[in-house]
Amino acid sequence: MKVESAYMHLKSVVSKLSQLSTEEWNDFESKWEEVLISKNDFIIKAGQIERYFYFVHDGMLRAFVLNEGADISVGFSYNGDFSGAYDSFLEQSVTDWNIQALSETSVLRINYPNMMAMYDRYKSVERWGRIFNANILVGIGRRQVEVRNYSAEDRFDRLFKQSPHIFQLVSQKHLASYLGMTPETLSRLRRLKMND
Repeated sequence: MKVESAYMHLKSVVSKLSQLSTEEWNDFESKWEEVLISKNDFIIKAGQIERYFYFVHDGMLRAFVLNEGADISVGFSYNGDFSGAYDSFLEQSVTDWNIQALSETSVLRINYPNMMAMYDRYKSVERWGRIFNANILVGIGRRQVEVRNYSAEDRFDRLFKQSPHIFQLVSQKHLASYLGMTPETLSRLRRLKMND
């Protein structure tokens, strides 16, 4: 049985990028299924092929890679975000990513054959996918500039301005890893920010 609020949430997010007719939306919606992911469970691990594209209705996922034993956070997905090992999904190739639930997380997911069929069937869905992909590329470019050109303090400030709520949702260890700093540096910067 569909939980209406999750599907309406998906519709509101998709509609910001492309308008689907009622018929198109009903068909597109029918290809998604709701899944509840328990805290600490994985939706994918390195070495697997991503079979699904996810919409996070409620909860939080963390994407990370393992590099010489170090656990490096590369991103977080929460309410209203799309998630998954997207490169692996598009190429149907093995991923280097791990994506794990940081809390009990309600997602909708669509499998690869259904997503490709929707792109082929509806110009509106293809448009949504094209704009979504463009936004992902822009975000990756900005993240590359951030990582290569900004100091740890600048990265902290940018994240604090863009997503202040993330500091309440994600552990200090994972945030420090994402920002490329030690937990001690993150703790110091948070104290300074709170005293401003």
